Amino acid sequence: MTGDVCAQAGAGSVTAAVSPSKTHRTLRRSIFDLCNTRLDDRYMLAGRTRATAVADEPNPPATDKPTAEKGVADLLVEAFKLYRRHARPMLLICALLFVPASLAKSCVMSSILTSGPRLATGSPAEVAALARAADASGRALADGYEHNADPATIARLQRDNQARLADVARLADGPSRITLWFLGVLATLVSMLAFGVAVPLISGAITVAVADRLAGGAMGWVDAWMVVLGRAGPLLAAIIPAAGLIAIGLVLWVIPGLVAAFCFALVAQVAVVEGLQGAAALRRSVELVGADWLRIALLLAVFGALTWAARLVADLLVPDSAVFMTQLIGDLLTLIVMPLPLIAAALLYFDLRKRRDGFSEESVRTAIASLRR
Repeated sequence: MTGDVCAQAGAGSVTAAVSPSKTHRTLRRSIFDLCNTRLDDRYMLAGRTRATAVADEPNPPATDKPTAEKGVADLLVEAFKLYRRHARPMLLICALLFVPASLAKSCVMSSILTSGPRLATGSPAEVAALARAADASGRALADGYEHNADPATIARLQRDNQARLADVARLADGPSRITLWFLGVLATLVSMLAFGVAVPLISGAITVAVADRLAGGAMGWVDAWMVVLGRAGPLLAAIIPAAGLIAIGLVLWVIPGLVAAFCFALVAQVAVVEGLQGAAALRRSVELVGADWLRIALLLAVFGALTWAARLVADLLVPDSAVFMTQLIGDLLTLIVMPLPLIAAALLYFDLRKRRDGFSEESVRTAIASLRR
């Protein structure tokens, strides 16, 4: 019985294909459902209108959407994982240049910062000797007046007493404001020029290592520095002017220096990967920073917070009088955390290039291959 019904349904479907109607199509669908028979699309195409057929056609594949932007937290987590897996080469890349720069900077800073207190107080023996000399000159002048000494002797004793009192006043008042300002400017310039050149060079080497890891390589720390040495000309031509502008901005007014440091945050990556130098590299860094200023600002804030925390720990461990050790230990603690923000900066640069310029993993491989030539 059921077979006869199915047969009739099949015949009915052919007839419906010629002159379909709404009633026939409804009846045919009910009979096929009853027979557990899958409705053949061939019999339905003739009964569809053109609009219905177009609507039921498969949608064309969607175009590729741009890569989603990674947040600063995502970049830091990815950087931490990369740092944890490759801690030794990353630390050696940083230490190769950072430790000598730190030693030189600590020596100079210790000499500059301790010269001010020496000018202000002097040794205890020197202070006592000057006080005794001033007291003796005062008594000699009083004796001269008491014994009616001649005018030449009185004038000489007055000059001697004034000179002794001036020495005591110098030790009490300390160096002048101009001297202290000059010492502060000199310390700032030394620190900024030392780290303003060393850190971008290290950032360039870290960028090379990160690019190699993203392309599936296993470049060592020596190879990364060899690649940077191959680009030393363009890199230094971009880094030195940037460091000079940052140092001048910090000396004259703090805010212009911070703005310059922010605008030139990606100059090392630009010089190493894109091969730009001088003003072209600086303009390219400003362009990239302007396109993604919020993430770069947050990343620089993280780097500043880590550096401040390292300095705070150094101040807690070392007394203030030991300027050299305070500077050195603070720099060594900074060295331990330095790879993290530098790796994150490299990842941010490649993510920015990927979204703006279509910089794929194959482009990274091509860039690394060109750097090794």
